Amino acid sequence: MKLLCNLTFCAILLIAVIVSCDSPTKIDEKKRVEISGKVLNKLTNLPLDDAFVKIKNSPDGLSTLTDLEGKYTLAFEADSEFTVTVVASKESYIADSANALAIPERSVNMPALMLMPTSSTPTASGNASSIILRAQSTDHIAVRESGDPEVAQLVFEVQDSAGVPVDLEHSVEVDFILGAGPGGGEFISPTSEFTNNSGQVIAVLTSGIIAGSVQIIAQIQIDGQTIRSKPVAVAIHGGLPDQNHFSLAVEKLNFPGYNIFGLKDRITAFVGDKYSNPVRPNTSVYFSSDGGIIEGSSQTNEEGSCSVDLISAEPRPFHTTLGAGFATVVGSTIDENQNTISDNIIVLFSGIPTISISPTSFDIPNLGYQSFIYRVHDQNLNPLSSGQSINVSVDGEGIEALGTTDANLPDTQSQGWTIFGFTIAETDSTVKPRPILIEITTNGPNGGAILGIGGTAR
Repeated sequence: MKLLCNLTFCAILLIAVIVSCDSPTKIDEKKRVEISGKVLNKLTNLPLDDAFVKIKNSPDGLSTLTDLEGKYTLAFEADSEFTVTVVASKESYIADSANALAIPERSVNMPALMLMPTSSTPTASGNASSIILRAQSTDHIAVRESGDPEVAQLVFEVQDSAGVPVDLEHSVEVDFILGAGPGGGEFISPTSEFTNNSGQVIAVLTSGIIAGSVQIIAQIQIDGQTIRSKPVAVAIHGGLPDQNHFSLAVEKLNFPGYNIFGLKDRITAFVGDKYSNPVRPNTSVYFSSDGGIIEGSSQTNEEGSCSVDLISAEPRPFHTTLGAGFATVVGSTIDENQNTISDNIIVLFSGIPTISISPTSFDIPNLGYQSFIYRVHDQNLNPLSSGQSINVSVDGEGIEALGTTDANLPDTQSQGWTIFGFTIAETDSTVKPRPILIEITTNGPNGGAILGIGGTAR
């Protein structure tokens, strides 16, 4: 009995060991956490570069410096959630900090850290010698009443010959001048300003009603000399789309896509604002078509245009008025009042060539003539696409062919390019029956076709 109990105990112990080996204790894995944000001057709301940013309670004492736009990113690994304290500091500024919850495999965007300039006395300087651009709030603004920011702040710094910002004792008046610009009423204010104890002045550019690029120049007069900064360029983008300035164009009005699938026809939207300027770049335009397949959307470029491909495929188009082969392509976007504006264009998907002629037989009297009407079109009676050639050959003695015997079709949807005519005149006065053979051929993007008829000349 005692032996049996011992055996039972050993078996239970062995099972426990096996289970323990098959089910190891789970260890939490460390995963990446990313903290990012901006450091700004609390007085000017402009970015501060070279500010020192650190995570106060980071196990590795993680830190970095801000870039020219005041941005920073700090990354580390953690195996669980915890609260971090981010501190930003810079010489001559009061430090600022903020807390955030760090979560593994997450990116945390911190609120801006605002550093207040101190009143400490700057390094003594010499006389003004140069002007540089210290900071710029943005490199682009929008035209007036567009709903986007219409002003840009520029901070210029006047320095002495050693590169030290001029102090109050050497303060100078800086004039702000608009260089080349679109001339739409844009202006800069103030027009002049004295440098502060950091040698800096702030100019504000306000847009007008015309898009384009504008240059801002800061200059000073000292000891009879004019000192200028390099021109600073700010782009003024157009506003929101306007119905009166929205239109579509197509590369080919007629392309052979009714029977040939996979062909492409380029559709372009031109989008302007209410002042006739190109809309701001990256304005989205949406496209649809009741024939084939079309790329769904595109974004405008600097010129206010964008393009997509219309691809020949099912469904084959059918227009309620124009009939088979005609597709309606629609482009649309949103105006400043959040209303949908749109335009449309008709594209012809032409098909397989077909040829017919009237009359189909003839007997031309001596020195007489016979006129013919022939038609070249697709199976839907629509004109063929550009590049399609048509040729009429007449074989026989003592005759002359006059009229449209050769043609190359343009890019057209007009039925006028499906009907042609020519005349055969008998030029031999000898009364002698002779056979005449007429052959009409067409070749090109839509394919080929041929039609022949015969008759007599006497």
